[in-house]
Amino acid sequence: MSGRAVVFGLGRSGLACARVLAAEGWEVLAVDSRDDAGLRDTASRLPAEVHVELGGYQAEVVRGAALVCPSPGVSWSAPELVLARSLGIPVRSEIALVFERCRGRIVGITGTNGKTTTTSLCAAVIGRDGRRVHLGGNIGETMLDRLDTVGSGDWVVLELSSFQLESVEAPACEIAAVLNISHDHIDRHGSLAAYIATKQRVVEHATSCAVLGWDDPVTRAMAPASPAPVRFFGAAMAGQDGATVEGGDVVVVEAGASQPVMKVADIPLFGSHNVLNVLAATAIGVAAGVGVTDIAAAVRDFTPVPHRLETVLEDNGVLWINDSKATNVDAATRALESFDRPIVWIGGGYSKGVPAGDLAGAVARHARVAILNGDTAAELDEALAALGFRDRVVVADQASAVREARRRAGAGDVVLLAPGYSSFDQFGNFEERGAAFATLVRRLVMESGA
Repeated sequence: MSGRAVVFGLGRSGLACARVLAAEGWEVLAVDSRDDAGLRDTASRLPAEVHVELGGYQAEVVRGAALVCPSPGVSWSAPELVLARSLGIPVRSEIALVFERCRGRIVGITGTNGKTTTTSLCAAVIGRDGRRVHLGGNIGETMLDRLDTVGSGDWVVLELSSFQLESVEAPACEIAAVLNISHDHIDRHGSLAAYIATKQRVVEHATSCAVLGWDDPVTRAMAPASPAPVRFFGAAMAGQDGATVEGGDVVVVEAGASQPVMKVADIPLFGSHNVLNVLAATAIGVAAGVGVTDIAAAVRDFTPVPHRLETVLEDNGVLWINDSKATNVDAATRALESFDRPIVWIGGGYSKGVPAGDLAGAVARHARVAILNGDTAAELDEALAALGFRDRVVVADQASAVREARRRAGAGDVVLLAPGYSSFDQFGNFEERGAAFATLVRRLVMESGA
């Protein structure tokens, strides 16, 4: 099929859609509300068959199109998408096109926190015994423009965000996993119930197995929605099939019998939440037919994903940790709970409509110092003051926060960037924020050592 296709947004997903559709013979119009030198340079590298319009567009641009492809940043309720659907025009995101066209065996992993680490772990686990594995979705390179490399027996492990899932009517995964649910992206989805329903969609379309977090009552309650057998991961699972911890060991439970996989102490990642991520990857690996020896070896050899409790360096007894991906309360709380040494916390950022009280409570329980910056700094400062937390300071931006942390941290401390908010007030994304943090930390340490 071909005709006129309109692509909204020239981020990674939009660029992939434009390239692939042009190669298939579609007449592609790519539009973006932004217009800057970097975007113009990016657009110039698209195939000549792609017509690009930058600097804004009207919803009417969809009229006459045979296909509309929105980037994940475009709300599913945006006027242009509402109009397209009312006109009967198919609306397909990049990830929807992946589901429609992929020949491989898909593992889809979603949840509020832990998605990227668990997805990366699963790719390592499934590929440990020599299988071909492709990693994509909301992580790394787009998948759509790599589908020609995927064979029918290959495994495709996808991290799936709620923004992506809302655009896929039937995300049919051979193995579907929902890790956990907490308040996030309420500004996008409108309510927690709508957010949960979006995540549950992968469970409803699982074809071989659904893997669910047992410790989270919301994900545990999704089990009846699965048409496929369910495995759980977590603590005190009362004999459920899946993966748990017994006597300091990660174990697989099948029909009430436990099989050791590895020692919890051998997991090379900070924090109890990463133990849960390993349990999830173990349950998924077993569902994919991976042996416990290969699962253990893959976990032992695993290195932290960038910007997820990533060690930047340790200098004069101060450990600097980049957890820029902690973009919500739950993720930041888990980061704060991951260390048994005093914490100098750097937090604040772009609000997603979630009140500051819960995050302030976690900071008050676990941090020695709070250094606040970004759009939410004032409300965080007020919330911490209400809790009687004294050792706090508001600074202009993240660069100032790092310099203040350098001044306040002493031997034995952890300086933890785990903002609890999105990065869009100061940076393009969490990767940019984390990279800027790491660069400044290294520069300050180098200057002080000169």
